Amino acid sequence: MTSLLVQSCSATKEPVEEPVQAIELYDGYFFRIIKKAQRSNRVQTGLDIIIISAEHGVVETDDKIGYYDRRMDTERASELNDTVVGSIANKVSEAGYDNIWINLGKDYLPAVEGIESAVNVPVNYIQGSGIGMKGKRLKQLVSIDGAVAVSGD
Repeated sequence: MTSLLVQSCSATKEPVEEPVQAIELYDGYFFRIIKKAQRSNRVQTGLDIIIISAEHGVVETDDKIGYYDRRMDTERASELNDTVVGSIANKVSEAGYDNIWINLGKDYLPAVEGIESAVNVPVNYIQGSGIGMKGKRLKQLVSIDGAVAVSGD
């Protein structure tokens, strides 16, 4: 089973001088969970990740990008919607994913509005009453150790 995780960027970034892989630039809570699983070779097989960036739109984890300071708001997310939904739909079509997991905060959600009708696979949202619960669910999705079905309860 193959899955696509759509992860929001983070305000916390490494203070880099030159462009680096996107996964290395971001240093927020969710990225620490993802990178810890990667460092320990515990990432679920068949899981790909893309990042929704306030500055760049859809970013692959290995795309090289530089430091920026742009916060996502609902207006910017709405501006990015057509590009984001189109990029995700193309990626799903090309790679043949079985499902999509979305881990976005409320300001990011307008960027993926309409995704369910643009793809022919289940779209699941990582939900929780706070960042800790969402982090726990993300860890369950990303890490081999947490190979438990993740749901919004």
